[in-house]
Amino acid sequence: MVLTVAPGYGGPQRLLVVSADMGGGHEATAAALEQAATAVWPGVEIERLDTLDVMGPGVGRLFRRIYVGNVEHTPWLYEFFYAQLWRHAWFARASKRFTGSWSGRRLVERIDRFDPDLVVSTYPLASSGLAWLHAHRGLDRPTAAYVSDIAPHPFWIHGALGLNYVVHAAALPHARACDPDAVVDVCALPVQRDFHPGPRRAARQSLGLAADALVAVVSCGAYAFGDVVRTVRTLLDASERVQVVAACGRNEDTRARLQALGLPERRLRAIGWTDQMPALVRAADLVLSNAGGAIALEAIASGRPLVMFRPIAAHGEANADLLVVSGLAELCADEDQLTAYVHSVLRDPGALREVAERAHQVASRGTTEESLRQVATSTPRTGGGRRWRVRPSDAFFLHADRPLRVQEVGAVLELDPVAGGRLTLADAQRTVGPRVHGLPILRRRLVDDGRLGWDLSGTADLATHVTAAEAEHGMDAALDDYWSEPLPPDGFPWAVRLLQAPTEGRTVFAVKTHHILGDGISLLGLLDRLLDPAPDDPLDERRPAPGTGASVSGRSGIRNGVRQGRLVVAGLASLATSSLGSWTHLDCEQTARRLIATAPVEEARVRAVAAATGCRAHEVVIAVVAHALADLLGSAGLVDGSRPLRAMVPVARRAPRLDRVFGNWTAAVTVDLPVGAMGFRQRLERVTAQLRARAARGEPQAAHVVMQLLGHLPAPARTVTARTIYTRRFFSTIVSYMPAARGDRWFAGAQVRSICPVVPLAEGVPVTAGAVVSSGVVGLALVLDAALVARDVDRPAATEAVLRAVRAAEDEVLR
Repeated sequence: MVLTVAPGYGGPQRLLVVSADMGGGHEATAAALEQAATAVWPGVEIERLDTLDVMGPGVGRLFRRIYVGNVEHTPWLYEFFYAQLWRHAWFARASKRFTGSWSGRRLVERIDRFDPDLVVSTYPLASSGLAWLHAHRGLDRPTAAYVSDIAPHPFWIHGALGLNYVVHAAALPHARACDPDAVVDVCALPVQRDFHPGPRRAARQSLGLAADALVAVVSCGAYAFGDVVRTVRTLLDASERVQVVAACGRNEDTRARLQALGLPERRLRAIGWTDQMPALVRAADLVLSNAGGAIALEAIASGRPLVMFRPIAAHGEANADLLVVSGLAELCADEDQLTAYVHSVLRDPGALREVAERAHQVASRGTTEESLRQVATSTPRTGGGRRWRVRPSDAFFLHADRPLRVQEVGAVLELDPVAGGRLTLADAQRTVGPRVHGLPILRRRLVDDGRLGWDLSGTADLATHVTAAEAEHGMDAALDDYWSEPLPPDGFPWAVRLLQAPTEGRTVFAVKTHHILGDGISLLGLLDRLLDPAPDDPLDERRPAPGTGASVSGRSGIRNGVRQGRLVVAGLASLATSSLGSWTHLDCEQTARRLIATAPVEEARVRAVAAATGCRAHEVVIAVVAHALADLLGSAGLVDGSRPLRAMVPVARRAPRLDRVFGNWTAAVTVDLPVGAMGFRQRLERVTAQLRARAARGEPQAAHVVMQLLGHLPAPARTVTARTIYTRRFFSTIVSYMPAARGDRWFAGAQVRSICPVVPLAEGVPVTAGAVVSSGVVGLALVLDAALVARDVDRPAATEAVLRAVRAAEDEVLR
């Protein structure tokens, strides 16, 4: 298959939408923004966060309970708080600073994990958090707040954000009064495109509503605030010609009370949460609300008259006032006014057309896509020259650097020939260039001015970071040379090189980054964004696993916390106990030169061995590595079988996927690889037993906790600690196994045949191993210190040892 490479789309590649499940309006606005982003930037990856869930277990439930309780039972208290935000600027600033510090600190890890290049908020506490991150943590991504009500309040508007959007020009003075430093603009109504003007008759037919009735849709939000039953009775009592559809959201009690009225559907239809709101709004003659949130914007977008009846306290009354002033709604303060309004509409239906025309004028003003483009090209407003901090687990690998042991991870991609010629440097730069602008990880420049931080204000020079070379002395030697030279010294810790060996018929795309940018899983996620998938590939690997990041609250959260705590304690004990054992230290000189031995193997061969032994594929691969190292190092006299090789095996703390592109998130377990004389099956049994036992004892969780604790040490202490524990004192090799994309991938039109990882060496550790599964191939690779050549361990011997180990597995298990 030949893939035509499309040019980069020149927009954001990763959009983070920060919202909250507080009613339905914030989530509705978030859904509208996601829909618009997908339309304007095809292929954009989107993640939505619930701010309240991020703020901590149980926070969402607590805040929702407080909100509902205030609106329903103590509206005076809710109104008092709302009024104080407007009356006292110091109170508004203090409240925003408190909530911003809380939510902002909790958002840091989620922003690092997803590494977005654009962030939008649809919830006030999310906006506070993002503003705090701009001012106090150097958040360097374009951000915007979309106000999902027509009337903004001080919690909505923030001067530290790049843009603050309101939905009507009448709201601009209010927004600027909230924060005079804020950049405020008017955007199109942020509603999903299903809300649009359309034939009323067709909508009624599809829903089974009366064609000749005055249809009133009553929607009081997700919680159905207020006396909905009283509202419905007033409408029904106004005329026999009225048919009411009451959308009760999640309030099943209100729905049951309405159904208990025993009225036929031609007069009353009470429904719960529904996805038919676009059709219901189009079918309506009137849309009634008491809050004025999402349903108000949806009615306006659909060109339907809006009535605000008995608005709820605080933001409900503010929305009603501004909607009326803007000519977009009628206000009925009591039952008599509502009855009179219904009578007037029945007498003069033409009045509704005037309201619908005003709504249409507002709805047809611009598009949500235009505002998103504006946000994407805006300049982030970072405060005080602050830079986004380097996470402790990332900085660890910078502290672990030694002159002869630089922590650089990478991958060797073997490419198929391209039709009609060969790839060129221009092809590589044309492919990588647009993606550099869309991936913040490739724009990160490391700055150390007393505190490690990331600067995203510049862009790496493609001529320096995207290079090509002829493999004059063979491809293997060219790879050795590439991994033996340092990364460019300009602070951008990544580089790629296109290598050509015409006499061998080989083309390789080599990628390397400093470990500070991310672990192997993050590298594979980044790599997948540099490659092109098949047009029909659903890219499932780029989506988070179901339930990833989900909040657990209440008793379940407590039980989960207790279980995790026990695992950590058990894991710490296991780590401490295992460190007392003895293992083989590989004694040899250290050099800066690396030898890269690659050995791609068909995945089916590994899966067959796994199926026959009841093991998992990664367990088979690690046993293959143990078998190969026993053969390779044993023949050189570096191991004698009396003591094992202590291997550090990185382990993902969740189902490994390609949804993240930045950061070190994996933990590790230690496994004593048996390197004595034995058959493959016996070696596999020992490796498998250790892997499962150590994972069950909580070693990955404990290793993660240790890494976090190290981050709280002073910088000099972190360096000393990293250079103490990331050495032969604690392990003698590293063995990594990672899944990449299952579907085929192309680079600059050339299909990727295999991906072999390059795992960096550590102090006193002269050999590492890694495997990547992609497109039906397991790419195995050993990284050797060139000093091992003096001990008769070289690249060809390493490659052959791996292939012999695979054959040994098949011979013993399958035959």
